[in-house]
Amino acid sequence: MNQILIMDYRLPLIIPFILLVIFTGCMDTSSSQGPGVPTPGVTTEVSLATTPPAASPAQSYPSTALEIKEYVDQAAAWAQENGKEKAIAEFNNATGPFVTGDVYVYALDYQGTALALPFQPAMVGSNFLPLKDASGKLYTEIEIQLAKAGGGYILYRYPYPAGDQQSTLKISYVRPVDDTYWIGAGVYTSEERLVDMDLLELVDDAKVYAQTHGRERAVAEFNNLNGSFVKGDLYIFSYDYNGTVLSWPYTPDQIGANRLNVTDPVGNHHVRDFLTIAKNGGGITDYYSVNPFTNRTDLKISYVTDIDGTWMIGAGNYIEPGPRVLRA
Repeated sequence: MNQILIMDYRLPLIIPFILLVIFTGCMDTSSSQGPGVPTPGVTTEVSLATTPPAASPAQSYPSTALEIKEYVDQAAAWAQENGKEKAIAEFNNATGPFVTGDVYVYALDYQGTALALPFQPAMVGSNFLPLKDASGKLYTEIEIQLAKAGGGYILYRYPYPAGDQQSTLKISYVRPVDDTYWIGAGVYTSEERLVDMDLLELVDDAKVYAQTHGRERAVAEFNNLNGSFVKGDLYIFSYDYNGTVLSWPYTPDQIGANRLNVTDPVGNHHVRDFLTIAKNGGGITDYYSVNPFTNRTDLKISYVTDIDGTWMIGAGNYIEPGPRVLRA
């Protein structure tokens, strides 16, 4: 840059022109086409009102679990202060203050009717309650349960509001505004953000230990609160493929219990999911579980894997307000 300034005395005249062009380009809100909401078993496409605008320098993208919650809490406070009618109108404004790039506030009532969808105006008034995401999750039903309980996080698959990505991992925080409607907002995420290296290394080390020392010795070590496989709220759990608990260090009274048909607080058959995913090579799964350190029921995202075809292990992270970066 210094060389250009020395070589060309005309640059001071050019800079304002360049800035004007850039500013004009940033103000462009021309329409684009993008994906809509998924219908049961099918992901459809609808026209979007606008492409998500980039965040301004003074308006940064929410990235952490805490920032997502604060984003929604601030919108709820504004809505409570300004009234439902004004809030819904503003939440539907794709160029308004409640849209930050691809992060936006959406609103629904407790019957599942969409009240505000800034990038999907044609879907406002639609009932989302029976809709499933690409994994078969009735995500709106879960969101309503969370909102009624005061708020919480949900992981699901939802189309990105621009381009042709039909099913993208998204983690949202939802909460009530009043007794007639609730709101949420989320960030698009990835498995790498959801399952960090510490968790993967713990599971890998536990698998090697189990394969080296055998099931009996490994299970005893996994249940040892002072052992090498319990690191605060990160610990190894294990089941056989009948659904019997082999290790659960913070819940020793459940050792030996069969939990094949148990559901989590929102109705997920999470133990069945553990077994199915582990049998098929391993991977991530999400469900709701009591955090042994806070005694709160939080979203938990676990990685599970098979040991020898007769039992499996896993470990997970609780999603709670904090500095953990979730944006992909």
